[in-house]
Amino acid sequence: MAESVYRTKRGFWYYLAPLLAVIIALAWFLALDGWIWAIVCVAGIAVMLFVFVSTTYVYRRTYYTVTSTSVTIDSTDGRIEIAFSKITSVDTEKDDRSAFYGMSGDTVRIKFGNASSVIISPSRKKEFLEELRKAGLNVVC
Repeated sequence: MAESVYRTKRGFWYYLAPLLAVIIALAWFLALDGWIWAIVCVAGIAVMLFVFVSTTYVYRRTYYTVTSTSVTIDSTDGRIEIAFSKITSVDTEKDDRSAFYGMSGDTVRIKFGNASSVIISPSRKKEFLEELRKAGLNVVC
């Protein structure tokens, strides 16, 4: 089996939330008088843009690689290699927190070891899951 590399999928809210925040700050800036409010609005816009650029940097540098024996997660935080023999299940169960992992609600949870798990969001999720099925893993959709 050849290695397959998947990027992190970013969902609709990843782009919409910062855009709405900047629009609201700009509207507030235009509607209110006073230099203090102007500074607050400009600072809010600057912070939101910094957060957006920072998270974009992190998620553009996050990859999921499926090899013949493992799944490897490479990110700015480090590298996690999960051997197929350690994986107990793979599911696509949705929960309220899943949108914060990979910036998409379209997630995959990989359970491994005694009680460990990781939630990821591969860009080509169906292909990713199919590769894991072919490797003989228990994939629950």
